[in-house]
Amino acid sequence: MTCSRTIVIVIAFLGSSALQAHEVTAPISIESFPLDEVSPHIRVVHGPLAQPSPENRGFMNNPAAILTANGIIVVDPGSSRNTGRQLVEKVRRIWNKPVVAIFNTHVHGDHWLGNDGVRELYPNVPIYAHERMIERANAGEGEFWINVFKTMTKGTAGETKAVAPTIGLKGGEEIRIDDVTLKIHYAGHAHSDNDLMIEVLNDRSLFTGDIVLNHHVPNSDVPQDASFKGSITAIEAMLKGPYSLYVPGHGRTGGREVPEAMLRFHRKLYDLVMKFYRDGQQDYEMKDRIVNEMSEYRDWHNFSEMGRVIGYVYREIEKDDF
Repeated sequence: MTCSRTIVIVIAFLGSSALQAHEVTAPISIESFPLDEVSPHIRVVHGPLAQPSPENRGFMNNPAAILTANGIIVVDPGSSRNTGRQLVEKVRRIWNKPVVAIFNTHVHGDHWLGNDGVRELYPNVPIYAHERMIERANAGEGEFWINVFKTMTKGTAGETKAVAPTIGLKGGEEIRIDDVTLKIHYAGHAHSDNDLMIEVLNDRSLFTGDIVLNHHVPNSDVPQDASFKGSITAIEAMLKGPYSLYVPGHGRTGGREVPEAMLRFHRKLYDLVMKFYRDGQQDYEMKDRIVNEMSEYRDWHNFSEMGRVIGYVYREIEKDDF
């Protein structure tokens, strides 16, 4: 990661946190959140829709477990050693089996720094991710994200090591673990350039990572890492699949209504920016009108970041035009 890009991401996260610190009302530990049974094999801790803060100790995603006949598959174990360890302890109260695998959906630290806590309990457990994520994590982004969460939580997240994934995937693989079969999907550059979606064939379910969020403005934390056009393509592709359940990276699990709402948001935003771009307007000139046009989403988390998101959609359209 280049120095300039690192600075951009730090500013984006810290600025967003400052704007929304007053919104944090969630309990301060993953222990205070229920382990929700969303399908026969899948359990999810639906985390708060909030930026990392001293109050939430950096916990802000949806750590999950897939239960097999003889083990536990962990998906995106959170942003710290403590969260990863607490997730395993929580799951083992209802399914007293060992962790047999970890899957990380992408490189943003709120989804994978918890690998450290799982590995603390199970030192040899394999960790799967897209090969590009492994490349980026080992090129310095692990330490970068640790520093981001340490800064934003003022140290309340606790000590964490960057434990990168060990097994690279490309998409298209089928992985059978005990009685559960997972199919790995890669839709190209969407929320990031390394998003994996994990299909649980047994339950007709799909872990979407941050390609799909529920009641949350997409790509609002790190829009510079996203392709908004690619996100539309990825969501269109997943809606053609056989899934009846979608586990988003943030927000509640649900049916087709969850990705459909995200797709409507993306399409409307992209079309509005394109319209005003073709009219010759700059991003700062179109911002207020687009925010007003998107007012039906005003109650979505991070709506206050729409101006920054519009800017990155504009840059993507401008780049494609040359």
